[in-house]
Amino acid sequence: MIVDYFDPKELLRLELIQAQEEGKDTSGIAANVAGEEALKALDTLQQRQVKADFAYKEPDLLAEIRQKRPQTPALGKLELTDEKLQDRLEGAWLGRAAGCWLGKPWEAFGMQKGRKGIKALLQEADRYPMNSYIDFDYSDEFMAKHGIDKSLKDYHYANFDGMPEDDDLNYTVIGLDIVKTYGHKFTSIDVANRWMTQLPVLHTFTAERVAYRNFLNLISPPESGFYRNPYREWIGAQIRADFWGYVNPGNPELAAEYAYRDACISHTKNGIYGEMFVAAAIAAAFVVDSIEEVIEAGLGQIPANCRLAVAIRDLLNFAKQETDFEKGLDFIWEKYGNYNPVHTINNALIVVAGLIYGQKDFSKTISIAVMGGWDTDCNGATAGSILGALLGGKALPKKWTDPINNTLYTGVQGYSKVKISDLATKTLELIKR
Repeated sequence: MIVDYFDPKELLRLELIQAQEEGKDTSGIAANVAGEEALKALDTLQQRQVKADFAYKEPDLLAEIRQKRPQTPALGKLELTDEKLQDRLEGAWLGRAAGCWLGKPWEAFGMQKGRKGIKALLQEADRYPMNSYIDFDYSDEFMAKHGIDKSLKDYHYANFDGMPEDDDLNYTVIGLDIVKTYGHKFTSIDVANRWMTQLPVLHTFTAERVAYRNFLNLISPPESGFYRNPYREWIGAQIRADFWGYVNPGNPELAAEYAYRDACISHTKNGIYGEMFVAAAIAAAFVVDSIEEVIEAGLGQIPANCRLAVAIRDLLNFAKQETDFEKGLDFIWEKYGNYNPVHTINNALIVVAGLIYGQKDFSKTISIAVMGGWDTDCNGATAGSILGALLGGKALPKKWTDPINNTLYTGVQGYSKVKISDLATKTLELIKR
């Protein structure tokens, strides 16, 4: 997906969509203006309040978010030995890498062709349902027929000696680096400073790149997540959630708080909630046994009446009646397909579908998350991370973990090539117990 960060008219177009989705009155805004007039219109629109009759309650401040949470049962205490916790952490890191790698070559294709396009291609290649990394070659005719970009073939796992760089893992490593550098009381300003120190700006996208621009213009968090940022409810914060869950095993509330400190530098509302939901779910995965408990723990840290929580509940209710994952994915596309392909809400639903319909089978879980389309690498990574934390590294099928070769490449300064086992060990050292 091509994003034009420099065209004010395009920023206004996206802001109009964002404003409508979050319940603002967009009347009187001239959509066809350009240049400075477009920026003025964008600023005017951003300052408008949500309509009084909007059906959802979606605060941005942590204290208010906590007031709007549902009542949830307390979780048990973390009782894992260091050896078992190390295995769970390795499972989380490996699961994230495996899910990301599975989805990475399908990302552009999944956004353009959707889940039906992925299904049609895999069926013709006799690989449906998906159950492996890219392991087959295509003729030129086959590629032309399906509109396949060359990059799809480039990610055959035989071409690499470890997990290739991806922003989905860059942010997980940045999370580790932030806690290692600043400790558990890190602030949102610390996160912004670490990005500018450790992460090149062109390794960021959409909301993160706008936030980066805002930092450089001395616009501090949380304003940096809002100012002229029409991507502020897109998936970027959700993919940054994982380390906050890893470093707070068994404590969803604290994991969600860490996620909030991170998310608010670049996102608002459901963009923030997506990161809090995933971080809390991962933290819970270290102390519960079922997928349902994991999801409930995530929902327990976000407003009960936000669009994200209502949509997840909607899917959970549907899944109780319909056990076919295909129908579950169809349900998401039919009811929530209006969102941008990289929005938080629709992609979070794909992750939840992978978890619910995969039912603790790692191969099924990440494959369903990728076959769902839209942001395939992000969704595969998040689903794999959650289930990896629940199952542990030793339980993950070797067909997924062996090609990773215990190796991760990143774009983060100081972590260009790292061992996943070392990342898990460092995570264990950073956990407060």
